Amino acid sequence: MMKSILAIAVLAIPLLAQTPGPVFRPGGPDAAKYGQAENYPKGAADHSDEAQNHAVGANSHFDELYPTSKVPHGSRVWNFQRVAATPEIRYEFEGKSYTLNDFLDRIPVTGLLIARDDTILTETYQYARTDRDRFDGHSMTKTFISMLMGIAVAEHKIRSIGDPASAYVPALAKSPYAETPLRELLLMSSGVTLNEDAFWKDVFTTDEDTGQSLAKSATRTSPVGTRFKYSSGDSEVLTTVLRRAVGMPLSRYLSERIWIPIGAESDASWAVESSNQEIGPWGFNAVLRDYARFGRLLASDGAWNGKQLIPKRWLVEATTRQISEPQAAPGRASRYYGYGYQIWILPTDRRMFAMVGANGQYVFVDPKSKLVLVQTAVRLGGESLVSAHSETLALWLAVVKQFG
Repeated sequence: MMKSILAIAVLAIPLLAQTPGPVFRPGGPDAAKYGQAENYPKGAADHSDEAQNHAVGANSHFDELYPTSKVPHGSRVWNFQRVAATPEIRYEFEGKSYTLNDFLDRIPVTGLLIARDDTILTETYQYARTDRDRFDGHSMTKTFISMLMGIAVAEHKIRSIGDPASAYVPALAKSPYAETPLRELLLMSSGVTLNEDAFWKDVFTTDEDTGQSLAKSATRTSPVGTRFKYSSGDSEVLTTVLRRAVGMPLSRYLSERIWIPIGAESDASWAVESSNQEIGPWGFNAVLRDYARFGRLLASDGAWNGKQLIPKRWLVEATTRQISEPQAAPGRASRYYGYGYQIWILPTDRRMFAMVGANGQYVFVDPKSKLVLVQTAVRLGGESLVSAHSETLALWLAVVKQFG
């Protein structure tokens, strides 16, 4: 208890020094299996990150392996402050007590950052990664699409999320998406199944219109708004709608509306398909502190230092359980979470939510305390994946309890 009080007291002291800085570790759990002796090689394209000895390199050098579009940052960087001394953080997991160093020794984390509002509490990199590496966020990309859609609605580029997708993408008029409101796509409740093998083969190997590829690969499998099914197809439809509605590359739209205004310190990159259009479900890459800046924006309900970048009403609605959509509730949408607008909602009394990507990518957000936890990681699947997720969640809840 005393350590917790002291840790909080440290945060109340005026920050006279910008120390300590990031911690860089040359190794990590099972470093040899992840390719430490070969300096964590990235391998070649075509699913190189699925090989364990290429996972670290591929997930931190995605844009050297695959075609991407640049998301430019601006000339004015907004900088986090730092605590004068890193606070001790402890958490409980499966009946045992652990420190943050224990967590790093147990979980194959490439980067971990915890911040409260404008102050970084701790920042660590493993497997010889640095704060200049751009990390692949995998499905965290979906949340960027959702937030950009909220901006497009406010700018009247999208009339209503009650509109069907076909109102913006005429090629979908004779597909199941013609009767699917954008709101149900946001909630992964379209009731449409996409033949993803056929679809992704089309968009990566041909110049066929994305709308046409979506239309011919889609099949309705349940009524609209009755069943939650996590689907890259729903995200890709939203991306196609958004791209048509705003009339510019989404990398530029994100840069102008969010990345430059939040003072991002580095360019991000975004995977593109054969016609050089950004992919919606995955493929966004950024440095850890820029993910934290975006998390801070979400924690402030879309406001950045007094300026509303994402409409507050949209962000609150996107990150709050939809009572009228029971299929997206915690315990129904997934074992752990409920689902909002392309973002996961924690089953807690206070509103908390998370961007989540495969293999351990997270941005946890608590608006009440403005706490943000960013984690990038590499993992193989199976039970170890479930256990590692549970442990990360235990760490986050302990952080909220200690500092929130």
